[in-house]
Amino acid sequence: MSESQFSELADRTVVVTRASHQAAPLADALRSHQARPVIAPAIAVVPPLDGGQPLDDALLRLEQFSWVAFTSPNAVAATLARADRRGVRRRFARIRVAAIGPATAARVEAELDRPANLVPDRNDAVGLAEAFGDPQPGDACFVPHSAQARPELVDGLRARGWAVDAVSAYRTVTPTLSDHLIADVAAADAVIFASPSAVTGHLSQIGEREVRAKVVCIGDTTAAACAQAGLPVAAVASRPSSEGLVEAVATALRAGEHAANE
Repeated sequence: MSESQFSELADRTVVVTRASHQAAPLADALRSHQARPVIAPAIAVVPPLDGGQPLDDALLRLEQFSWVAFTSPNAVAATLARADRRGVRRRFARIRVAAIGPATAARVEAELDRPANLVPDRNDAVGLAEAFGDPQPGDACFVPHSAQARPELVDGLRARGWAVDAVSAYRTVTPTLSDHLIADVAAADAVIFASPSAVTGHLSQIGEREVRAKVVCIGDTTAAACAQAGLPVAAVASRPSSEGLVEAVATALRAGEHAANE
């Protein structure tokens, strides 16, 4: 997009529903085009209810796996933090790593100082499962994910014959927003969702209030969650990044202006 194509963003308010520790890059990208981000985290990342013991068990036998598959930057961070506590981070040097998309791959490289071995062209669970192909004898995949993770990746791998050990590395909860922040959210021009859990959390936060903002999603899985919740989606990012989301917001707002002028 040329800079002129971002003109719709000037002085428009855009709700960023990402967790607090992940919101800054997207908020900064919006500000760079004169938009006004409203930081309203719909999720917070906390330890799993099982205390992390299944994750510990998997990490202590990491050599049994030929692959580890990460479906989010949060999964990478939570898993490697736990590996540090158990003193086993070095074992990841001998295992191939798959990442669901560019943001997750970037976190893999930051944590392990090496690129992911596999990043699918289609950045969702179905695309990741398909990218694996068929297993060789003895192949097994370790999938540390959110406690609320959807089943597509694990089911897809098992359908192809993979042995899969899936454990909860973290879970998401819904923070409480202040009345003032909820008022800002209600008056916003657009709202961005980067995960199905953010959709669920946001709707819980606003209660019976109607979502009047243009809804923008990071990908098809999140868009499907919006559709299931009865939220019309104005735009889906062409790539799962802050820049892709900002472009999608501009597209959604521009389409809304055209519709209003007809």
